[in-house]
Amino acid sequence: MDEAEFLDRTRRVAEAFRPAAPIDRRDLFSGRGQQIADVFSVVAQPGQHAVVYGERGVGKTSLGLVAGQLLASSNVLTAWATCDASDDFTTVWHKALGEIGYTTTRAAIGFGERVEESTETAAQLLGLGPVTPHTVREALEQIARGQPLAIFLDEFDRFDDRDGRVLFADAIKALSDRVVPATIVLIGVADNVGELIREHRSVERALVQIQMPRMSSSELEEIATRGIAAAGMTIAGRAVGRITTLSQGLPHYTHLLTQLAAQAALAERRTDVTLGDVDAAVARAIDRAQQSIVDLYLEAVGGRRGIYPEVLLACALAEEDEFGFFAPADVREPLSEILDRPCKPSAFARHLERLSSESHGAVLQRHGGAGATRYRFVNPLLQPYVAMRGLSEGLVRATELEAGR
Repeated sequence: MDEAEFLDRTRRVAEAFRPAAPIDRRDLFSGRGQQIADVFSVVAQPGQHAVVYGERGVGKTSLGLVAGQLLASSNVLTAWATCDASDDFTTVWHKALGEIGYTTTRAAIGFGERVEESTETAAQLLGLGPVTPHTVREALEQIARGQPLAIFLDEFDRFDDRDGRVLFADAIKALSDRVVPATIVLIGVADNVGELIREHRSVERALVQIQMPRMSSSELEEIATRGIAAAGMTIAGRAVGRITTLSQGLPHYTHLLTQLAAQAALAERRTDVTLGDVDAAVARAIDRAQQSIVDLYLEAVGGRRGIYPEVLLACALAEEDEFGFFAPADVREPLSEILDRPCKPSAFARHLERLSSESHGAVLQRHGGAGATRYRFVNPLLQPYVAMRGLSEGLVRATELEAGR
């Protein structure tokens, strides 16, 4: 290919894959059909609201952005606010309604039937003082008179104001009881709705729970193949399989590895992405990993004393439940393959305990008591990094990794 075609395809690859930012366009979004349908169903039922929850990195924000885009194209007015630790009930609602234009009309002074119109943000409806659930209900009732309304509140788990959480529960309950055609969609990191709405649990009856599990292999494959096709390229089936295996259900890594593999192919002026390109992408992904992830890994393995790298890798490859938890027994088989010798749980139980303690970065979360202990990665993005590093360093072969997943 000539230089112009190379630059054009490089641009298209960059547009098709977004490892560092949420997806906000339907044509770039893959999978999650059921979750999008669930959001639409909730918005269509006045009095119902939704909570979208799941692990970090599974695409909750992307789902909300794309669902909002689709709702807006269906004549639903949408607004978005991202919560942070400094927010209170008043600031969140000013953020959300500040995104909505609101037009007021009044008769002009003087003779005739002239009408004056002025457009400001809907935040004006909240007044100047502290916002209350009653204020929110009245404002949303006025806004929703013209068309239904959906408000997405992202990173709700970062909203630490306990009194504010009670006010949110009261507002949701008031909107539900009055059947206001305005839907609140809460989005946050949690294992269940109770973790996200810690106060006023009675409001759960008004919330439809939409869990975001890790993506399936077929959904990850769709991300890779659709993006490659959008760039006018092709990708080998085995290359897609390795990318989805290494991604371990997290779309961030599928975007990253496919983008880097496509760039490796284009560097050789090819439009076909091969297994070798994926191997090159793995090496680049390790070099480009977020420093926080690298620091977590180095703290966990403790300067490589003992078998901590091998145990952590076995944890990354262990069979998990739907919430990412695995038992010590699930670590035994991958660790035996990595060390090339039989391993009993008693041989690495101490390592698991220390990986869940501050002495090794507390990279694992421990759950349950004696005899029923389970673990999972505190930061899910560390898990694929550990697998890729193990592959790069020869601790595990690609065929073994793919057979185990």
